Amino acid sequence: MKIPSIILALLIALPLLAHPPKGLELAYDADSNILTVEITHSVKDASKHYINKVVVELNGKKIIEQVFKKQVDDELQYVTYKVIDADEGAKITVIGYCNISGKKAAELVVTRAKVKEATE
Repeated sequence: MKIPSIILALLIALPLLAHPPKGLELAYDADSNILTVEITHSVKDASKHYINKVVVELNGKKIIEQVFKKQVDDELQYVTYKVIDADEGAKITVIGYCNISGKKAAELVVTRAKVKEATE
C-alpha cells in the first residue's frame, strides 16, 4: 500500500515542529513533604502541544504518574505533590514528557533543609 506524499510529508514534519521541555526545576520542602515541579515548555497552543505526563521516582522506584490533557499555560506545566516517604538522602527524579516528542528529567537529593536543586 502506497502512502500519499502529503501524508508522508506530514509524518516527517510533525516531529520537527515539536520539541522536548526546555527546563525542569524541582524544589522539595522536607518539613511539609511537598515537591514542587516547574517544567518550562513554550508552545503556541497549550491544548494541542503540551506536557502530557509527569513521572516521579523515589530512589529509582516510580511513585507517581500523572497524565494531562493540556498544559497550565503556553509557557509551563506546574505541579505539586506530597511525597511522604522521602527520607534524608533520598533521590527524587522527575521526568516531564511532551505529548508530541521528547522528555526532560531532573533529580534532587533530599536534605532536612529546604532544597531547590535540579540536574538536567
